Formats: sequence, structure tokens, C-alpha cells
Amino acid sequence: MNLLERELHYPLGDTLPAAGEALEVAPGVRWIRMRLPFALDHINLWLLRDTIDGVEGWTVVDCCIAHDEARAQWEQIFETQLQGLPILRVIVTHMHPDHIGLADWLCQRWNAPLWISATDYHVARVLCSAGDTLAGGDAAADFFASHGLTNPESIAKIRARTSYYTNMVPSVPARYVRMMDGDIVRIGGRDWRCISGYGHAPEHIALYCAEPKLLLGGDMMLPRISTNVSVHAGEP
Repeated sequence: MNLLERELHYPLGDTLPAAGEALEVAPGVRWIRMRLPFALDHINLWLLRDTIDGVEGWTVVDCCIAHDEARAQWEQIFETQLQGLPILRVIVTHMHPDHIGLADWLCQRWNAPLWISATDYHVARVLCSAGDTLAGGDAAADFFASHGLTNPESIAKIRARTSYYTNMVPSVPARYVRMMDGDIVRIGGRDWRCISGYGHAPEHIALYCAEPKLLLGGDMMLPRISTNVSVHAGEP
């Protein structure tokens, strides 16, 4: 643990939610943790108890990538963690695959709307329809090479990476509800304020609830490393 991380307090200590289960961290706020096949090997997802138009249920915040293990964990959550109630809304903090990958699957499964910033929604739609113009292919390989990446093996991997995004985000819902900085979203009788962040994603949305002082930060902050701020060939 680095010196700065020693300043952080973890109320639950080393307690983690088991795979396919949710752990309550505050009244009506449940924490899900799903494994990722990357160096950053997990993602935190959230279930928020909610009521929309008189219907009791849940709002999901973030979704995990589209792969069989995540779908299986969601199925287990549907069976054991929802208290027999439906998912009413799917909020996605930003367009990266581990956050939006299963959004369309969840939205269709529960006939629930997607809530996301306009910028991140449209970037995700472009990447799903036009291929990985940001994450791979010739343009990306040439761009990285022009900035000093000289390892032939690395360049070849980037050049060949033409379906990286769509493998993890096969589709995006056809419609969405736009979230903007400063918007107030009513979830479960509480007001959550939208906070936009730029750099890690085009228009990342975090959610802050003043009472009981909860922040669902997405990837805006991480305990041990700095959030990645990417520069892509499409926006050099």
C-alpha cells in the first residue's frame, strides 16, 4: 500500500461481495463486483432501490462487458438479489466496455431505459457501427507509432485490433435518456446530482447524493492508480 492510500478508510475492510451476489453498503444501495479479463481485474456495479411511476424496483448503475461469465452472474443476481422486483432503469457512467457492454442486454431483458450522457452514447454507437476507429486498426497503429511506440509486436497488435470494442459491446440501445452535468436524478426517494468529468471518457457522469453522502464515481477516481486519460487517433 502506498503512503497516500493509507489515508483512505474502507468501512467494510476486506469484505467483498461474492460473485453473483450484492452487498448492502447503505440503505437501498447494493454493491456488485464482477471479474474482468484485464490487468484491472474487476469492476464495481451498483443496485439502487427505486420507485418509478409507482412501480417498485431497482436502478442499475453500470453493467460489465458482454461475456458469458458476467451474464451468468447477472442471472444469479436476478434470481437472488432483487427481492422479486424488476430492474426499472439502467444508468451507464460512460462508454467504456466494462461499463456499457451489457447495457443493451439488460435494457432489453427488463424493458428498461438507458440513461447516459449524450456524448458517450453517440461515441458508443459509432464504435459499434464503424468498428474500432479509436482503439485499433491502421490509423491507431500509425498514430501511436508517430508518438514514439516503436515495438513491432505492439504495433502489430494494435493494427490487428479491429473488433476490440464490438467484442465487448456488441450493441447499444436504440434510445436513451440524456444525463447532463448538474441534473438531479430522483432514485429511491433521494436526489442524486450528475457530475460530468472529461478526459477518461468524453462525458463521464458520476452520481452524488448529499444525504447520506454517497458518490458513485465510476472511473473518476481509483485507490491505487491514476485514471487513464487517453488520446486517440480520431481526436489527436
